[in-house]
Amino acid sequence: MPIGRIVGPFGVRGEAKVELHTDFPERFRSLKRVFVGPAHAAMQVERSRRHRGQVLLKLVGVDRPEDVERLREQDVLVPRSEAVTLPEGHYYLSDLLGIEIFTPDGASLGTITDVLRTGSNDVWVVNGGRRELLLPAIKDAVVELDLAARRAVVERWAADGGNESAGRERPSR
Repeated sequence: MPIGRIVGPFGVRGEAKVELHTDFPERFRSLKRVFVGPAHAAMQVERSRRHRGQVLLKLVGVDRPEDVERLREQDVLVPRSEAVTLPEGHYYLSDLLGIEIFTPDGASLGTITDVLRTGSNDVWVVNGGRRELLLPAIKDAVVELDLAARRAVVERWAADGGNESAGRERPSR
């Protein structure tokens, strides 16, 4: 589970600037080990500290800015078993990927392939085969979300573009 991304070195002693991908930045204080990059290389954490909206992470064996540069743009991950327990009704964005979306009358719109964080509300990217929809993840649009069943129901207006920002198609990639 990604909790950040290394964006570059900080100083000359091997600290890495980490862009946060977690709502719980305090979790870095207690980390002893993280996994880095697509190979999920296990690395021991020497120390960490907050700095200007980011975390400065010092990994054992990463002692120079050049060492950090080799890790640039790589995700910092923790096992799902070490994820922070969320309150009832909350979920991790990664839990949404692959959920099938339906209208109230049972028509399938496709599956969630991405979640865009816009600031005001999240937007679900739904791939329906021939088209891709952008659906607002707001209470007025989402009728039901059942993570266990891997399905959600959204109001028809959200899928049909009932307002300017809802249900717009975007060219398939």
